[in-house]
Amino acid sequence: MTKITKGVLLNLLIAIVSLFLSKTELNKALHISSLLYAIIIGMLIANFTSISSKPIFQDGIKFTSKRILRLGVILLGFKLSLGELTKLGLEGVLFIGVMVFITLISVIKLAEKMGLSEKMGICLAAGTAICGASAVAAVGPIVEADEEDTAFGIGAITMFGTIAMFIFPVLYRTLNLDAIFYGSWVGMTLPEVAEVVAAGGAVGSDLADSMAILTKLTRVVFLMPVSIGFAIWYSKKQKKEINKKIDKPYYVIGFILVVILNSLNILPPNIKALCLDFGNIILTTAMASLGLKTDLRKMISVGIKPLVVAFIGMLIIQSIGVVGAYYIF
Repeated sequence: MTKITKGVLLNLLIAIVSLFLSKTELNKALHISSLLYAIIIGMLIANFTSISSKPIFQDGIKFTSKRILRLGVILLGFKLSLGELTKLGLEGVLFIGVMVFITLISVIKLAEKMGLSEKMGICLAAGTAICGASAVAAVGPIVEADEEDTAFGIGAITMFGTIAMFIFPVLYRTLNLDAIFYGSWVGMTLPEVAEVVAAGGAVGSDLADSMAILTKLTRVVFLMPVSIGFAIWYSKKQKKEINKKIDKPYYVIGFILVVILNSLNILPPNIKALCLDFGNIILTTAMASLGLKTDLRKMISVGIKPLVVAFIGMLIIQSIGVVGAYYIF
């Protein structure tokens, strides 16, 4: 245990700084999540200092990027509730499911045509289709994506999501959009929950705000079947291509059990809030380890292709989302 202590503490220190930055007055306008701050700080340390390369930190960084990340994914389940599905009706839920599926397939195929690795394509697809950094954190380990794939996927998706977050309120006022249409469009298309909350609440309409959160949470619920799907697909792929023991993603089962527990509404509000806060700390700590293991030179060598894929992916989900917002919601 002592071998991992120093590395884990380094990640935890980065997480504490990231959580502080996410709560500052400046960040109230930027709405950058602590997860992204942790990745950025970790990358800066890894690429501009020799700290993370020291042997005393290596075991702890590896432990955090594997075990602690998986614990963070399990605790994500406290953000989800199957009850959200019933609030939009069958038509709305089916549309969001189809939108998620089309976006996933489109981005994966596009990444393949652009010459990106299959695993990076999956990271970009999951983040775009479902819920940004959280989806990449959940799906990346299932397909054994490299830290560079995971970090680049989160960074590219967050960049375009943040830009869109500021554009949406301008469109609302300029085009005098209907509140329900606007809220559902925001919730169905922006990647991060924080971005949806910001864009939905920025226009001063309770109806737009509630609709944005409802559609977004319904979309996030699809993280569960998508994770299961990728786990089954990758397990079969590994058995077919490589004769080795498969590292089964048991944490996906833990994630599902937590979602079910949360859906039963048997936890006291203060306990649930504590679990959410602890989960955010854990996941931010895990993101720090991904940053510490990311080599910027490798990312630069990939070129702008991941950014192009992320941008086109955003256009795809925006196009589908605006149609659904108009005709269904």
